[in-house]
Amino acid sequence: MTSFEGRLLGRAAELAELSRLAESTLAGVGQAAFVVGEAGLGKTAVLEQAAADVRRRGMQLLSASAQNLAQPCPFAVISSCLRLEDSPSDERRAQAAEVLRGDARYGVAGARSEAAGADAATIEAMVGLVEDLCAQRPLALFLDDLQWADPASLAVLHKLVRSVHQLPLLVVGAHRPVPGAGDVAQLSRSTIAGNRTRLELAPLDAPAVAALLADRCGREAGPRLRRMAEGAAGNPLYLTELIAALRREHAIETGGTMAEISSDCALPPLTALVTHRFRHLREDLLQMLRVVSVLGAGCTTAELAAVMDIPLRDLLTAMAEAEASGILRDTGQCLRFRHELIRNALYDAVPGSVRAMLHMKAAQRLAEAGAAPERVAEHLLNGVPSPEFLITWLEGSAARLTTRAPAMALRLLTTALEIGDPADAGYGNLRLHLAVAQLSCGRLAEAEESARSALAKAPDSGLESVLRWIVIQAAFARGRPDLALAEARAGCRSPGVQAIERIQFQAFSAVCLFALGDLAEAGAVASRARSAADEAGDSSALASTLHVLAAKRFIETPDAEAVELARQATRITPDTMHPAQWLGLQLSLVNCYIDLDRGPDAQRTLAAVQKPAERIGGMFLPWYHLSCALLAFHTGRWDDALAEIEAGLDCGDEAAMSRALRATAAVIAAHRGRRPLAEAHLAAVLPELDNATVAAFYEYLPMCAGALLDEARGDDRRAYSRLAEAFAEGVGHLPGQLILGFLTPDLVRLALAQGDHDSARRYAAAAQRRAEDSGGLYHLGDAYRCAGLLSGDPDLLMEAVRCYRNAPRPLNAAHACTDAAEALARRGRLDDARVLLDQALATFTRLGAVWDAAQAKSRLRAVAVRRGSHRPRAGARDGWQALTHTERLVAEHVAEGCSNPEIAARLSIARSTVSTHVSSILRKLAMTSRVEIAAEVTRRQRSGRSRSQD
Repeated sequence: MTSFEGRLLGRAAELAELSRLAESTLAGVGQAAFVVGEAGLGKTAVLEQAAADVRRRGMQLLSASAQNLAQPCPFAVISSCLRLEDSPSDERRAQAAEVLRGDARYGVAGARSEAAGADAATIEAMVGLVEDLCAQRPLALFLDDLQWADPASLAVLHKLVRSVHQLPLLVVGAHRPVPGAGDVAQLSRSTIAGNRTRLELAPLDAPAVAALLADRCGREAGPRLRRMAEGAAGNPLYLTELIAALRREHAIETGGTMAEISSDCALPPLTALVTHRFRHLREDLLQMLRVVSVLGAGCTTAELAAVMDIPLRDLLTAMAEAEASGILRDTGQCLRFRHELIRNALYDAVPGSVRAMLHMKAAQRLAEAGAAPERVAEHLLNGVPSPEFLITWLEGSAARLTTRAPAMALRLLTTALEIGDPADAGYGNLRLHLAVAQLSCGRLAEAEESARSALAKAPDSGLESVLRWIVIQAAFARGRPDLALAEARAGCRSPGVQAIERIQFQAFSAVCLFALGDLAEAGAVASRARSAADEAGDSSALASTLHVLAAKRFIETPDAEAVELARQATRITPDTMHPAQWLGLQLSLVNCYIDLDRGPDAQRTLAAVQKPAERIGGMFLPWYHLSCALLAFHTGRWDDALAEIEAGLDCGDEAAMSRALRATAAVIAAHRGRRPLAEAHLAAVLPELDNATVAAFYEYLPMCAGALLDEARGDDRRAYSRLAEAFAEGVGHLPGQLILGFLTPDLVRLALAQGDHDSARRYAAAAQRRAEDSGGLYHLGDAYRCAGLLSGDPDLLMEAVRCYRNAPRPLNAAHACTDAAEALARRGRLDDARVLLDQALATFTRLGAVWDAAQAKSRLRAVAVRRGSHRPRAGARDGWQALTHTERLVAEHVAEGCSNPEIAARLSIARSTVSTHVSSILRKLAMTSRVEIAAEVTRRQRSGRSRSQD
C-alpha cells in the first residue's frame, strides 16, 4: 500500500467513517467498506491511515495488495492476506494451507463452474480460518487494488462480506472504478446497506489542494504555482509528484512569504513527472528497479539478489536508496513501489525480450530454491521459457501445480507439448499431466479426448491404465456411463493391463452398469469382481464392488443385508483408496440409514465425514449438506433442513446437486403454504442433466415437489398423473417401483380420489412387499397406511401412526392421524376423530405445515368434525420462542464465546450450517451482532429460564 509523505489531506470524512466502522467492529458488530477512486486519489493512503488506527485500537490486522498479472494464481491475494503462503506454523493456518494445496482433490473431476479455481473446499477453509481468528480478538482485513484480484479471492470476500454482521470483523477493500458488472463491481456496489459501506473518493477541493501545496512547499503557494496545480484536477498523486519534480529542479522560490515558481508554464503529464524521479538515480540502481518492476510486487529481496547475481548486502543498500528517493516503500521482505504508476513507467522502459529473459531467470532461481510451483509458474507464464527447463520442471512439478492451480498447469503443459519433441521419453508423461489438468479444470470432454489421443499415440508407454482411468472418470462425470463402461471393458481385455488393474476396471464396469440401470448385470459383474478383489487384496476395487452390491440390494430389497454390505465397504481402510471414494461410500451409507430410519447411525456417520467433505469439496460438500437436509426433513427438523440447504447451495454452482437442494426447499415451502416461494425454488432448478453421477438418485425430488405444488394448486389429477407415470416408468435410469416406494400412500390416496381402485390396490401391494423385505418402521407405516386407506379401517391407520411415530417420521404420522380421524368420523366416532385431528394439527403447527393443516381441517369438516377446544398454539415467528432447538444450542455456544468452527465441532455440523443458524437467530431476535445474542442468553440464564424450560 502506497502513502504520500506528510499528512493525508482532504480525506477526513472517509477516515472518520472508517474509524466509526472500527469502533463498531470492536463492539462486536462487523462491518465492510470499499474505498473506490481513480488512480492517484489516495485510496491506498486512506487504507494505510485507517490500518494504523485499527492497530492502535488493538485489533488484529492482516493486509495484502492484489498484483496486476495476466493470469493470477487462484486465491492469490486472500491467501497472502491470511499468511498461508509460507508454511504457516500455527495449526489452523496449516490446515487451511493444506486445503489450499489441494492434495486431496488430485485426479478428481472438477466442476465445470470451477474454471477460475474457486473450489468450495478452499473457500470454506479460508472463511473458517477468518472466523477462528475473529474468536481470538477483533480482526481487520485490508485489501488493496482489488481491481486486479483473482476471482477465487473475490469469492472468499463475497462470502465474508455476506456474513460480516455475525463477526467482530472489519473488511476494507480499495479498487479503481470497474466498468460493467464484474465480480469486483458486484462486491462493492452491492454493499450499500446495513453493515456495508461504499466510500467514493472525489478529487481534492480547492482548500484541500491549497493545504496540500502548502504542506509540500513549507508555505502557502503563490498564484502562478496554484494556476499550474489546477491542471492536476485535485489528484493528490499528481500534485505530490509535481511539487517533488519542481523542488528537484530548484524551480520553487521560497524566499518570501509564498512558495512560487518563476514564471507561468504548462503542467507536464503525470507520467513525465513520475519518470522525472529517475533522472537523479545511478544507472545501476535504475536497472535494478526495472528488474523489480518486471518481477512484480511479490518479489522478495532474496529473489532479486538471486536473479541479478549480486550479494544481498549490496542489494539492501541499493533498496534503501530507492526508498529514500520515494520510489520503493519498506514492506519487510517484499519489494513494492510507492505507486503502480511508478512501476508501470519502469516496466515500459524494459524491452519485451528482456522482460521474458528476466521472468525465465526468476523461474529458474525460484525453482532451484524450492519455491512453491505456482510462484515459478507465474514467471513461466509471463516469459518465454526454454523447452529444456520447462519440460524438466513440469515433469517434477506438474502434479503439485495441478492441485493448486490447474488452469496455470494447463497453459504451461499445452506450451510444453507444443515445443517438446514427441519422441522424447518424457513426452508421454506431459500428455498424462495435461489430461489430469483438464480433468481438474472440469474440461471433461477435452480430458477424455487427450487421454484417448495419448493412448493411441503411445499405447506401450507404460501409462495405459492411468490414461484409461482418465477417460473413464471424464466420461462418467459428464454423464456418459456408456462410454465409461466401454473403456473399462477395453481395459479388462487389454494385454498391456496388469491383472490387479483388470480387477479395478471390472469393478468400475459394475458401477457403470448400475448407473445405466442394468441392475442384474451390474450385480453379476460386481459379484465376480468382488471375489477377484478379495483374492488379490485390492481394497479399492473391493469397496467399489461392495458399494454396487449394497446399492442394488437396497433398491430391490431394502433390508439389513443391504446395510451390512454398505457398512463392509465403509470399513475398508481409508488409506487404501482415494479420499473421494471413501467419502462417497460413507455418504451412500448415510442415505441407507435415513431410508431405514436409523437416524442415530446416520447422524454419527455424517459427523464423521463433515471434515473430509469440507476438505475435498467438489460435489461431495453439497451432497453432504443434502444428506443432512433430508435427515432433518424426515425427522421433523425443517428449519435445520433449510439451514443445510442454504449451506449446500452456497457451496458453488454444483448444478446437479443444486436441483435436489432447491427441490427439497420447494417441498418445505409448499407444505408451509408458501406457494410463490416453492414455485420460485422450482423455477430456479436447472434443466435436468444427463447425469450418471450420484445426483441421478435424487431426481425424484424435483418430481415430488412438482406433484405437491399441483395439489396445492388444486390440480389433483395432474399430481396423480405425474406420480403414477414416475412410478411406472422410473426416474432416469432407475426403476420407479423400486426407488419410489415411499410414494405409495400418496398414490393410493390420489388413485382412490380419482376412482382408480385397481391401481390403488396395486400400489398397496407394492408397499406391502417393501415392508416385508425391509421390516423398517417407515416402510411398515406406509404398508399399514395404504391398507387402511383402501379398507377405511381406522385400526390399520392407527398402526401406521404408531410406526411413523417410532421411526420417527412426524409429517407422515400427522397425515396418518388425519386419515384415521376421517375413517373414525365416517364410522360415527366423532369425539375420537376430533382427538386425532387435534394431534395431527399439533404436529402440523410444530412443523409450520400450514397447507397440510388446512387440508386436514377441510377433510374433517366434510365429515362433520370440528377442532377441539384445546387447540395447539401457533408457533412464534419472531423472538426467543421462534428459535429451534438447534438455534438455541448455537446461541448458548455463541454466549460462551465460541467461533462458528468451534460450535460446528461441538455440534458435529458444518461451519457453514452454523453460520446460517447464526443469521437466522439474529433475524428472529431482531439483533445485529453476536454480542447481543450473548447478552440475551446471559439475561435469560440469570432470570432462571434455561433452554429446557423454554
